[in-house]
Amino acid sequence: SGELGRGGGATSAAPPPPPPPPLLPVPVVWSPEVEVCLFHAMLGHKPVGVNRHFHMICIRDKFSQNIGRQISSKVIWDHLSTMYDMQALHESEILPFPNSEKNFILPEEIIQEVKEGKVMIEDDVKEEIKEEMEAHSAAEEVYASLGSLTKATEKPSSKEKERSSSESGSKEGGDKRKRNRVTEKVLNANSNPSSPSAVKRRRT
Repeated sequence: SGELGRGGGATSAAPPPPPPPPLLPVPVVWSPEVEVCLFHAMLGHKPVGVNRHFHMICIRDKFSQNIGRQISSKVIWDHLSTMYDMQALHESEILPFPNSEKNFILPEEIIQEVKEGKVMIEDDVKEEIKEEMEAHSAAEEVYASLGSLTKATEKPSSKEKERSSSESGSKEGGDKRKRNRVTEKVLNANSNPSSPSAVKRRRT
């Protein structure tokens, strides 16, 4: 507490030490042995022509493996430039496909359409795509609502069928009950001799 009172506040922390500078790559000493390793790595790979950078990747990997440390492609390019005229070799390389250079001219029809405003601007294209998507989503909502309506109409019809079947069943049950009551009355009348219908039968 005394130190804080003397200093008038807490002492600020010391700033962190600056990061160490990046290590510079160790330059390659191009001795005859190292150059022989480079030539071995270049066997089957020609660093000229349109595919020169792909061949250089293979050369770099093989050369780095031969000398036991990683070497950048720039180091190899720089050393090859001291030994050969790489630009002349590149220009003398025959292309595997026709590649004649000529100035590009925009067709006159497109230039005229741009002047007349027929060519759609990017914002117009985005707006048209947005409208099409909204119309598509609206159509899907309509189809979904129609499907729910058809399902709703199908359900009452099944309920009505159940009701009609239950009503017909109750009517048939009522008719059967009435018939049973009539037959019971007839049987009772026949079995009871004091009933008038039984007396009439005996007289006849």
